Amino acid sequence: MRTVIGFGAFALAIAAVPAAWSLRSARATDVVVIRPNVEVTGTTQQRAMARWAIGRFDIAGLEPPTIDVEFHGDRSGCRGHLGFARAGRVDVCTVLGNEMARRILLHEMGHIWIDQNVSQATRERFLELRGLRAWNDSTDPWKERGFEQGAEIMAWALGNRILFAQIPANDPVQLGAGFELLTGVPTPRLGDRSSGRSHAIDTTA
Repeated sequence: MRTVIGFGAFALAIAAVPAAWSLRSARATDVVVIRPNVEVTGTTQQRAMARWAIGRFDIAGLEPPTIDVEFHGDRSGCRGHLGFARAGRVDVCTVLGNEMARRILLHEMGHIWIDQNVSQATRERFLELRGLRAWNDSTDPWKERGFEQGAEIMAWALGNRILFAQIPANDPVQLGAGFELLTGVPTPRLGDRSSGRSHAIDTTA
């Protein structure tokens, strides 16, 4: 199970949205294919955020995961959480377009990317690097599960790094080492736009 339940006060703040700001009342949603391997259901603003997230993978030199992304106006679409990911599908349950929402999206996309790209041997090396017992044991606290630390590190490395990673050993050097082990590429520099693809956000589709 993929969740973002460990975000404390940030999660409470993002959840405190009046019902009037539901997706339905904000704007009708549409399904848009923004890459052959990426389909997004959401408002214009949310689709722009998804394009931004895909662009962050491009900037890092990583092929974005094959995913269907859907935004929801309340937590019912995420099994009671703010985000959920499984089997190539990502659900994000907020109507906001702020830094926390971007972090949730990247975290859940990170889960799918790891599922599709990281071998068992690499996962075991990651556990050793991070001093963790298991990849995903439900008896372990959220912050001590390898698959949650991996997704949180992906979100930190690919994002704007305004918010701290919500896991232990979150010094940038430690997080960068985890990202490079998982992905095989260097941690992107903040503000880096060196990529062969365009990262302009299209807000019209």
